[in-house]
Amino acid sequence: MSYSPPLSGRAQKRLAYPAPHAYAPPPGPFYDPELYPEGTINLSIAENSLLSDRLIEHFSRPITTLHTQHLRYRATLIKTDLPTVEDLLPQYINDHFHPRVPVTRETSVTGPGIGALLAQLVWALAGEGDGVLMSVPFYDDYVRDITHPAMATLVRIDIPPNIHSLSEDVMPYLEAKLLDSERLGIKIKALLLPNPHNPLPQVVSKDVVKAYAQLAQKYNIHLIVDEVYGLSTFQSAYPPAINEKFESVLTYDLPSMGIDPSRVHVLAGPTKDFGASGLKLGLLISPANPALLNLIRPLFLATPISSVSDVLFTRVLQDRPFVERFLADNRAALADAYEFAAEWLMFHNLEFTRANAAVYVVVDFAPCLARLARPGDCPIDLLDRGVAALIREKVFMKPTNLMADPIPTRFRLIFTQRRDIMTLALRRIEKAFGMGEAPLPNFSLDKVGKTCAMGDVNIIKKKAILNGRTPEVCGNSNA
Repeated sequence: MSYSPPLSGRAQKRLAYPAPHAYAPPPGPFYDPELYPEGTINLSIAENSLLSDRLIEHFSRPITTLHTQHLRYRATLIKTDLPTVEDLLPQYINDHFHPRVPVTRETSVTGPGIGALLAQLVWALAGEGDGVLMSVPFYDDYVRDITHPAMATLVRIDIPPNIHSLSEDVMPYLEAKLLDSERLGIKIKALLLPNPHNPLPQVVSKDVVKAYAQLAQKYNIHLIVDEVYGLSTFQSAYPPAINEKFESVLTYDLPSMGIDPSRVHVLAGPTKDFGASGLKLGLLISPANPALLNLIRPLFLATPISSVSDVLFTRVLQDRPFVERFLADNRAALADAYEFAAEWLMFHNLEFTRANAAVYVVVDFAPCLARLARPGDCPIDLLDRGVAALIREKVFMKPTNLMADPIPTRFRLIFTQRRDIMTLALRRIEKAFGMGEAPLPNFSLDKVGKTCAMGDVNIIKKKAILNGRTPEVCGNSNA
């Protein structure tokens, strides 16, 4: 009898982790109007397709910058005089984030995506079993990046429903959780804050970011700020009640705030801004901690940025007039796409987070899920039924209970599909949940509405008026 050789102790510990309750999207192929018209429209992945054709057109121009050095190992390429993202990504940040200290290739590390950079950063900051502290809700793949390869732990704080998780009111809960974790033997090594937030589509105020940094200073831990959506901000007809303008933590005078800048690390990059998440590249910026950067930089020799991604984005980032136009047009496109989705939600009287950043909103589908309920259903059963109904109608959204959302009936809705695809997706959601059809795309809105609180975010409920009709309540065909 033969036996398989054992895995490492580290691998066996990982295999022993309890599997989370998951809602995997159906297997592909996903919807394409020409290739796969019967496919499922996937609204669960934070991708921006609004200006994809324009980016493809730019990429499709004759390539004059391709050199034989691009076929070599990256360690060879970056030692040439050819332009690479090692220089152009810092310049991109300097142009648009306006850091107090200019970013250079010496004060940053390029890597194949924000997730890969975060994973190696956590490995450098936290040991096995150490904690990275976050407020809820949070982007669920942070768990992956914190766990592998560092085998650290994402420590979450649960806050009362009346506390806005992006306000300073959350700070006492963060501090209490930090101290409780220490007593339980979990040493907190870092705070992690996405700004703009994910899944809450809002900019975090400077006062809140400063409070996080001061908490990190007080307990001698690190602060990681994920600013990947920093340039995907917009103004619209339906802003959050607190409509902050994005300011990178790189613009702060940290020493004057009593904060050691060596403990503050920023993740950023252009792929979300350009709707090109598949071209994996990102930047870790830590100007005051060269030892950390010197530790992390060699880790990507085995998993470097693809030369193809480098060539494509190098030519884009060198075309600074194109970048300026594209970013401005993307902000306008985001605002238009958000308003389109928001008006559909208002027509159906569904509560949702008001947005000024990113590519998603968080929607409470409680009235729709109630129609699917059976006696004895628990919240997970209800979500299971909702997800199954969506998949039957070939559309998929991610329930935010996967993101530790305290409100168990919410989904994250990505609104940045092309308009014809987004319209079809909304029609499929209506069918899945037994909703009547909203009159897309044009209907007038009663501008006199009320703003109320839903858990830890601001939401809006307004009446939609079409030919004298009152708005439909979800699932009520008699409205």
